[in-house]
This record gives sequence, C-alpha cells and structure tokens, in this order.
Amino acid sequence: MDFTDYRTRWSGIMKHHLQQAVAFEDAQNKIVDILTGKIIVGHALFNDFLVLDISVPPHMIRDTCSCRVLQELYNASIRCNISLKKLSGKLLNKTIQSGRMGHCSVEDARAAMDLYKLVEDQWEKDILSRDHASNSSNSLEHYMQDQYWPESIMDCSP
Repeated sequence: MDFTDYRTRWSGIMKHHLQQAVAFEDAQNKIVDILTGKIIVGHALFNDFLVLDISVPPHMIRDTCSCRVLQELYNASIRCNISLKKLSGKLLNKTIQSGRMGHCSVEDARAAMDLYKLVEDQWEKDILSRDHASNSSNSLEHYMQDQYWPESIMDCSP
C-alpha cells in the first residue's frame, strides 16, 4: 500500500517506519495480548483505542488527559482536556513535542508515565474510593442487608 501523507507532525511516523510493517489484524491481536490484564497509562488513550478498535475496561485505564488530580494541579479553571505538552511543561517542567519531526511516541509515553507517577498515590486512592462507593451502592448484595427488610420478617418468635 502506498501512503502519501504520514502525518509525521502528529504521528512521528516516517516512510522507513513502515518498511517492515505487519498487517493491522496481526498488530491488533498482538496489542490486545500485551495489554490484557495490565493497567494502561497514557494520554488521550480513547483516541488510540478507537483507532485500534479495541475496548479496555475503564478500571484498567489511567488517562492523564482526564485525571482530576492533574487538572487541579494544573489549575484548570474548568474540567477540560489539557494537552500532554502543556501538562508536561507546567507540572514536570519538561518540554516535549518540540522537535521538527513532531511527536515522538516514546517521549509522549515517558511524559504520561511521569505525570502518572507524580500523582499516583492520590489518583489510585480516588479510584479505590470511587469503586468502593459504586460497589457498595450498586451491588445486589447491598440490597440483601437487613436494613431493607421489614422488621416483621426478622421476628422469629412464634
């Protein structure tokens, strides 16, 4: 297949990167194998998952694009998606995506991981408390607790 535009500025991909490329389905299957059971850290991961046509359980995703703690540290006035470049610049004091070749996937991955590590403890606590709250209020077992049964049912006397 011939390509006319590699969108190098955004993708970082150049012609030589695709010389030994594998078929999409093969790559997709390999990626799913690698990611299954792993927590995935990155930035704007929904874009990658969409292009790859894969679904990942939300509890296995740590997306720096939508992390409340990072947004607060950044002092975002409204809840919005802040670019990886801006987050890295302000919170890590690192300049990324500045080369003439555009994005470097390795540089972006390192920046996302560094941002995750910066707020990992608080982020994971938030996830645990959110999961605990949703599990305790939405699980079916929750409704089997005594508080939901009429007192007459609890009376075992003849």
